Amino acid sequence: MLAGRPPRVPVARVSQMKTHTRVQRSHMLNAQISIKVSKTFGLDQVNTLFVGKVVHRFDQLPSTNDHAWHLLEQGRPPEGTVVRTDHQTAGKGQRGNVWEVPPGLNLTLSVILYPHFLAAARPFLLSQMAALAVRDTVLLHLPPHASVQVKWPNDVLLAGKKVAGILIQNILSSGKIQASVVGIGLNVNQRAFPAHLPHATSLAAFLGRTLSLDEVCHDLYRCLEQRYLQLRQGQEARIRRDYLSVLCGYQERRRFRTATGEVFEGVIAGVLENGQLIIDGPAGRRYFDLKEVAFAERQE
Repeated sequence: MLAGRPPRVPVARVSQMKTHTRVQRSHMLNAQISIKVSKTFGLDQVNTLFVGKVVHRFDQLPSTNDHAWHLLEQGRPPEGTVVRTDHQTAGKGQRGNVWEVPPGLNLTLSVILYPHFLAAARPFLLSQMAALAVRDTVLLHLPPHASVQVKWPNDVLLAGKKVAGILIQNILSSGKIQASVVGIGLNVNQRAFPAHLPHATSLAAFLGRTLSLDEVCHDLYRCLEQRYLQLRQGQEARIRRDYLSVLCGYQERRRFRTATGEVFEGVIAGVLENGQLIIDGPAGRRYFDLKEVAFAERQE
């Protein structure tokens, strides 16, 4: 079932959690870092193999992606290491947009991965993988038949409104992707949005109730790991197929606006391996990079 609901993975819980907690002071960021490393290997509250087993948790950070890069500059953190903050003050999204997050309401985090099995020319597979993982997470908390789509390149839409954004940054070397920082902002409990974001929503706004941030976060860890393992196991065709099956506007006639202001009607025919969007329009088949085209009916 390509666009179906992912099964909820049962969480194994133990009465006495064996964890080691180390707290240190970062002079550069003047923030407290709490690093929790599971010693129960799969029986921890976070039921994953590696994503979320090491978490750097902050009350406030300018950017989780920036801090993840700082960790990579200092050494080689374990794959799946997470940087999470309750309040991100200078987060960035695709197209250079600022990702605004009120304190303690939404999920803002970055995950460090080492997808050295991917060629440097194929980074868009990571975007597709991450978008599907976030969509899987959102579906776990919704009633059946709720509409959750991916808007090219990797925004996640709930009932046509943006519920999540993703920003991925890579280290390329020797023709491979040596390391990636997958930054995710997921609107969970925010119910009021600025006037300039009329097309934003959250899980709580859609459901009419508050959710547990930690529960949603742990679901995200599991879904991200599942999709990443599919990619690592060579299931690239499945990732591409699943992505197209939920891509907003795919094989539908829509109005588009280019970066130069041109408005035209066309049909999204697919996405190239390099991430370019393929649109069939009156002038024939055209290929667009990020920032070069958007839906004319603007969605944030």
